[in-house]
Amino acid sequence: ALLIGLLLQGSISLVHGQCDGQCVPIAQCNDYEISVIDVRFGTNDDFEGECDHYLEVCCGGNPGGNPGGNPGGNPGAFGDCGRRNPDGVGFRVVGTANNEAQFGEFPWMAAIMKVEDVLGEDKHEYVCGGSLIGPKVVLTAAHCVADRALDRLVVRVGEWDTMTTNEVRPFQEQRVNRFISHPNFNKQFLFNDVALLILEDSFLPDDNVQLACLPQQDTVFDNARECFTSGWGKANFTSQSYQAILKKAELPMVPSAQCQTALRGTRLSAKFRLHDSFVCAGGQHGIDACTGDGGSPLVCSTPDQPDKYFQTGIVAWGIGCGQEGIPGVYVKVSQYTNWINQQMTEIDNADFGLDG
Repeated sequence: ALLIGLLLQGSISLVHGQCDGQCVPIAQCNDYEISVIDVRFGTNDDFEGECDHYLEVCCGGNPGGNPGGNPGGNPGAFGDCGRRNPDGVGFRVVGTANNEAQFGEFPWMAAIMKVEDVLGEDKHEYVCGGSLIGPKVVLTAAHCVADRALDRLVVRVGEWDTMTTNEVRPFQEQRVNRFISHPNFNKQFLFNDVALLILEDSFLPDDNVQLACLPQQDTVFDNARECFTSGWGKANFTSQSYQAILKKAELPMVPSAQCQTALRGTRLSAKFRLHDSFVCAGGQHGIDACTGDGGSPLVCSTPDQPDKYFQTGIVAWGIGCGQEGIPGVYVKVSQYTNWINQQMTEIDNADFGLDG
């Protein structure tokens, strides 16, 4: 069942039954201060409350807020890159059972989608994940976009629950103008699986839209312990559907030699060699990136900067999902920092500083 409890202050009723005011998204009610949403995810049909949706509230005053699709407030400039929001933005989600991320927890997270015309209406279909590294540049895996029709691709940032637009901060969306794949990308073996998506226009900074940090060239993260990957991919290898709400997985990095040994015990055989363009993470039962998470970022903090996360990897491939002792394989981002910076300097936008 989907059960929601809102801890609010102001003119909002929490009594089940008919709403005496107006049901509006929580961001549009001026009469409250929200602190916690207790979510036990299930089907929306089981939700019982004054309003039809778990992110709507019965507002006793005059609704206001930000009903449109543009960021509210004064966006200003992008803040320091790599700053995770572990307590969420605007409210904190508790009671999660399936590793749901907080709203705005990973503000660099991007959803790459293709747009299809279905009976005269645009339908968005999730393709891959990515990370926002500049106001109009997204880093992803080359295999996600190599054979896609460019004019069909859009990137969405600030997203959380793909089934609703009632979040406290709106998502933003831009069309893809062009993409740049690494010149040595190997489609067969996924070596050098890196690409940049250049968008038609810049995203605006907001609490739930910020930039990822790139590591210095050739930085080694083999011993990093606090690392996260996030995405809307499938829950497991046999799942038939993608996730509606952004999920996260906390994973330790796995040294390459240890990872190669583990992968040699799979169907890859004892002759398998881990290419130097990859790094590994995970290997814990039930905790992993999975199908559909390709292109999504893996970020790690460092001992000297525990509150700042650097993009260590890009979800590339794996043997199944969440198998004990079998790490997932990620693109080694630090091997491509110089190449990425070179591409960025060729884009005419003064806001694309990548000093980290």
